[in-house]
Amino acid sequence: MTKTRCFIAIALTDHAREELDRLQGRLRDILPPNTVRWTVPKNIHLTLHFLGDVAQDRLDDIRRTLRDMAANHNPFSLNLSNLGCFPNPRRPRIVWIGLSGETDLLVSLQRGLGEQLKKAIGFQPDTRPYSPHLTIGRVKKGIPQPQLRQLGQSLEHEIQGVGQLALLPVEGIHLIRSDLKPDGPVYTSLAYGKLGRPLK
Repeated sequence: MTKTRCFIAIALTDHAREELDRLQGRLRDILPPNTVRWTVPKNIHLTLHFLGDVAQDRLDDIRRTLRDMAANHNPFSLNLSNLGCFPNPRRPRIVWIGLSGETDLLVSLQRGLGEQLKKAIGFQPDTRPYSPHLTIGRVKKGIPQPQLRQLGQSLEHEIQGVGQLALLPVEGIHLIRSDLKPDGPVYTSLAYGKLGRPLK
């Protein structure tokens, strides 16, 4: 049976993508060269759940669940703010931007969606606490230790100076297909669920 690699996410506004692109450009100029593989801004989403390879005959159930959940949650706002890295600046692997604002509503939406997907298609949500962030870059493998140390120090210095980047109004959620290509993933929205009442 044909399967589709999917995830559910919140799309960014053009303004948010522009601000992330600007930040990535600044970091490129500051960090050691060829140490980070930067995420293309148009591919940056706020992931709620990674579903993996989904059978085609389950997609309608996912679409229905997504739209029902969205209709029962009101729009809210988040702030793209603060720079960080996982697991820490001494051993950087993932470079990310954090989120602040109405994160309690974000977590409620993410948790409720996971519970409903479990009922609808047997999806098993991640048991770890949800840590919302936007991955803007991944540290390349095999970097010599001195260069990795320099990268960590540079990131640690930059972390102090990155405050709020952009406001992100959240008005809906997408079911997104991910097609892995040699030059990077291609994302296609398969369904959209509009959040409850429109923003005033």
